[in-house]
Amino acid sequence: MTLSHNPQNPSPRRLTRLLKWLIRWRRECLLLAIVLGGSGAYVGRELKMDRSLQSMFASTDPLIGVYQDLQTAFGQHDIVLAIYGEQELSSSDGLARVATLSESARQIPGIAAVVSLGDVPGMLESDGSAFKTDERSLKLQQVFAGYTHDQNLTTSGIVCLLEKNSPAGGTTTSTVAELQALISRLPEGKLIGEPVLLGTAFDMLELDGRRLNTWCLGLLLATIYICFRQIRWMILPLVLVQVALATTRGLLVALDVQLSMVSSMLAAIVTVVGVATVMHVIVRYRDERGMGRSPRQALLRTGQALAAPVMFACLTDAVGFGSLMISDVKPVVDFGLMMSLGSLLVLVAIGLTVPGIALWGGDKRGFVANLEETRLELGLHWLYEWSIRNRWRLGGVLALSAVVAAWGSTKLIQETDFTKNFRPDSALVQNYQFVDLSFGGAGVWDILIPAPRQLDKKFLTQILAFQALLRERAPGLTKVLSLADILDAGAGGLDKLEFGADLAIRAGLGLMRARMPEFVAATYNPRANVENRYFRVMLRAPERLEASDKSALIAEVRSATADVYPEAKVTGFYVLLTQLIESLLKDQWTSFGAAGLGISILMLWAFRNLRLALLALIPNVLPVLWLFGAMGLLGVRVNMGVAMIAAVSMGLSVDASIHYVMSYQRLRRLGTPRDAALQAVQASVGQAAVMGTLALVVGFATLSTSQFMPTVYFGVLVSLSMIGGLVGNLVVLPLLIRVVER
Repeated sequence: MTLSHNPQNPSPRRLTRLLKWLIRWRRECLLLAIVLGGSGAYVGRELKMDRSLQSMFASTDPLIGVYQDLQTAFGQHDIVLAIYGEQELSSSDGLARVATLSESARQIPGIAAVVSLGDVPGMLESDGSAFKTDERSLKLQQVFAGYTHDQNLTTSGIVCLLEKNSPAGGTTTSTVAELQALISRLPEGKLIGEPVLLGTAFDMLELDGRRLNTWCLGLLLATIYICFRQIRWMILPLVLVQVALATTRGLLVALDVQLSMVSSMLAAIVTVVGVATVMHVIVRYRDERGMGRSPRQALLRTGQALAAPVMFACLTDAVGFGSLMISDVKPVVDFGLMMSLGSLLVLVAIGLTVPGIALWGGDKRGFVANLEETRLELGLHWLYEWSIRNRWRLGGVLALSAVVAAWGSTKLIQETDFTKNFRPDSALVQNYQFVDLSFGGAGVWDILIPAPRQLDKKFLTQILAFQALLRERAPGLTKVLSLADILDAGAGGLDKLEFGADLAIRAGLGLMRARMPEFVAATYNPRANVENRYFRVMLRAPERLEASDKSALIAEVRSATADVYPEAKVTGFYVLLTQLIESLLKDQWTSFGAAGLGISILMLWAFRNLRLALLALIPNVLPVLWLFGAMGLLGVRVNMGVAMIAAVSMGLSVDASIHYVMSYQRLRRLGTPRDAALQAVQASVGQAAVMGTLALVVGFATLSTSQFMPTVYFGVLVSLSMIGGLVGNLVVLPLLIRVVER
């Protein structure tokens, strides 16, 4: 075997005593691990996911401040739009169905108000059986087109205001589910809105988490069994990962930390760290057994050789993830904390579980290398020799690829269309596409204009002129609506009122409050304090716009608003979603630099060699450059699945570098020549790295079946980063070591 000609260097006495203690009390340690995991799993049941959009932004972000002003002024309401096909909308039967739907929706707990055709004063006959045909009614139909009906009167809709904290006991999730069930009974029934979009995303994320713990972990364990052909090596990573994950979740509950859309892949990261680490232990232990040593002696020598590399690998993982905690965005900070805790608890779980499972039943079965392992070892030797023969060509290719990748990473484009986070053939995307094309645009946002306590003709006329300016300067808007439009239509045109205009406005406003009180309160609140007294202009725009077009539209609306109302504020779900990815990516390169610095310091401590510490960074930085460079050059847009991948990639790929360099240094201290030491490490560490990468890539392949595209991106990018790290550590790192080691 590879290690047969490399005598072991005596380990420190403290480490040897600790390892002997762990081996002696292995059953008790394994029981303790199971108790800790069980306790963590019990407490971890209370771990919740924060489903609010606000949780994705820093509390100091001005965008959130303006959005909170909107909620303070008009209440904690979510708005959803329920629409369905109605070819007989202008008939009495069609209008009766609208009335029935509205009344049924009002009975759902958590719905504060419903606005439909029948609620708009003056649009229908007094008995609600037909549309009025006078000029005033026709103007009201035009005003509410895109909300209660479409232009052709073939689609009907109701606008529902949902209470975020319903006194009736309904949660937003259950309210949306009941409303979805109600509208689904009607032909071409569709439901859109912020709680629908985010709720679907979070449901899919939770489903992906369960998928990772079942299918993904199952495939991973099956791959490990195929590689090593023993049940114990399949059980070990299963127990280790579940203990570390359950304990992490329990600690997060104790620390009052919630999961967010960013941190939903906690199980994925703990699985990667746990499996990658334990794979080195398995390969080393089997090598020792292959040299004829007893199970206890083999495990002791494995611990003596790998204790330091494993410890530093987990510490560098923790530092890499911990670098995210310098972000201003709370979910990113929480993500860094979770991953750091998970990495450290993997280290604890290894000490508690490995001796008990590795020596379970005495491990009486001897080890015989199978044909696949022999071929893998020969292949690793061939790869090393090939890379040495072609070192100059490889060096040139790597340098060129790094330059091209760095250039390509400057061309990354953010994905601002939140519906692109779902598969194109999903019902949700189809619904949004229909609303974009046929029902006034699915993007909903608002302008808050400081308002007087009493509305008058002058103020409302200025609002109408401003709305006309918006339509002219921002033609991408599909709808601009405010209370001014309704009062104007109801009065037959404010510009036509010469005398008694203010009296007519008050009368119209009183009628609106009587028929549609919640709608009026959600658009104008005169009783609010002067700092929170706003007049709301509601905007609609296509959700499925290119990032540049969407950003340009928002910028133009802000510019036009500032020209007329300098103190007005532009906010809403549309604006927040557009800026969401930018918010998540804002600190990525800063945290990546911090991760590089922290990992360098730890590797300097581990290697006691500045040159090797700096060189070991190169094969870990390259995968990040390759990933982002390829995405930029191929035009792959950056979504939430990409947001944290830089620090994550470095944290994951650095483990193999630490094992490689520390194993090489150990052999060199024993007097092994440079090339012989590199060849030995290439076979021993290389086998663990190849098998670990194979198992993880196979397991993470299940994430590509997710309906939530950021999960697909995450699974693919983590797999690619591990493959890139494998190439870097088996090809680039030995070449760099040869450069500095004489």
